[in-house]
Amino acid sequence: MHRLHLLSVVALCFSLLLLDSSVAEAGEWEDMGVQDNVRVSRMQVEGTSVLAFRGETVADVHIARIAEVFLDPTQRGEWVNRYHSHETLERTDEMELYWIRFDLPIGISDRDYMLRADLEVDEANRQITARVNSVEDRRKPDQRCCVRAETQTYYQFTALPNGRTRMIVEVHTDPKGLIPNWLVNRIQRDWPSDTLASLLARARASGVRNHPDYTDWH
Repeated sequence: MHRLHLLSVVALCFSLLLLDSSVAEAGEWEDMGVQDNVRVSRMQVEGTSVLAFRGETVADVHIARIAEVFLDPTQRGEWVNRYHSHETLERTDEMELYWIRFDLPIGISDRDYMLRADLEVDEANRQITARVNSVEDRRKPDQRCCVRAETQTYYQFTALPNGRTRMIVEVHTDPKGLIPNWLVNRIQRDWPSDTLASLLARARASGVRNHPDYTDWH
């Protein structure tokens, strides 16, 4: 069995509200078309006017290169939009418990999250699944710097023939504070395509190696 490595998952802009399982289990996705080679969908979530969003694409990039970036917390600043800083409280090969802060534009309070990221590796289907959920931890209470937001997000990467990788991300966000829901929806509709594009750009960068656990997955 391959040794599982630390999961590095975070959000863009107002951060994310990550789902306990695939958001797709909650309702029906509405297709919004293709944006930057990413098929984007949205979904109504019961009990809130904040929408969930989904992005899916197939990239000509080896899954081992994507995993090398995605699973390395030291590379967060290279592809996560508005990343400011983070602190890991606990870490195992399958889980990371960490605090993360996002640097938002002037006039909007920075957001921070206390997150638990869990990683599942399905060797038989050559698939990596990541689930990131907001949690509470007494070691990292609310900070003066930021508004404590919440998130549920689901990532899945599947190795395909000929060195291609299917990439899926689903997200539902609650940035808290005095941000109207219509603005949250406007910002988050671009998040799936922006996130996958940034991750791919970093994975394609020179100097990024193949993650040794996934080099034989195609």
